Amino acid sequence: MGIHVLRRVVDLGDGLVLAPERFDPRRRVEVFARRCLSDAADLVAENVSARSCNLPGAALVLDTKHAYEGFVVFRHDPVPPAKMGSAKRRVQAGDVIISRLRPYLRQVALVDEALFALCPGGNAVLVSTEFFVLRGRAGLDAAGLVPFLLSERVQAALAAGQEGGHHPRFCKELLLSLPVPDGVARQVKQTARNMRKLAAAVRNSLIASRSLVAGVEAEMAQK
Repeated sequence: MGIHVLRRVVDLGDGLVLAPERFDPRRRVEVFARRCLSDAADLVAENVSARSCNLPGAALVLDTKHAYEGFVVFRHDPVPPAKMGSAKRRVQAGDVIISRLRPYLRQVALVDEALFALCPGGNAVLVSTEFFVLRGRAGLDAAGLVPFLLSERVQAALAAGQEGGHHPRFCKELLLSLPVPDGVARQVKQTARNMRKLAAAVRNSLIASRSLVAGVEAEMAQK
């Protein structure tokens, strides 16, 4: 069954947007909140290209497929900036990335500190421009927002807010307008600490697994 929504011209915004997805009532997260996401985090977009990038060393380049269920998971090595491909966004440890494409894939992740220590002397981390990059405001740790962004109500709102035909995306205005429940805000420091511990555990588990594989390969090579 279709959804019928009536809007006045003044409700269409400065751009007079007529896309029906923009006015889907399922975009609203019905919770009591005294703040929205824009009060807790800034959306940053430090875009760089292979030509303009002046990074001194290598960079870990992340696509949307490398973010899942709160964590970054990858199997490739950092590369020289000249091999970064298309334009990317530079991120910092503690940032949170969320893909504006296909919300149902739950491509939200904390950019943990270990990602910047893959090379001797450290490396940069660059992400696809399909990611929105959230950075905590006024000392707030954005890591504590990851479970909120993965919650069923938020994911449903982002899915309902996708606009466009070929590659539907949700807009930054929808993301920043999400209401952040008071309970989430009160627990954000503890949640952030938990997320960092889990990220370290994920990273250590992957390293240990690869070590086991390397051991098997070494043994097989001797026979």
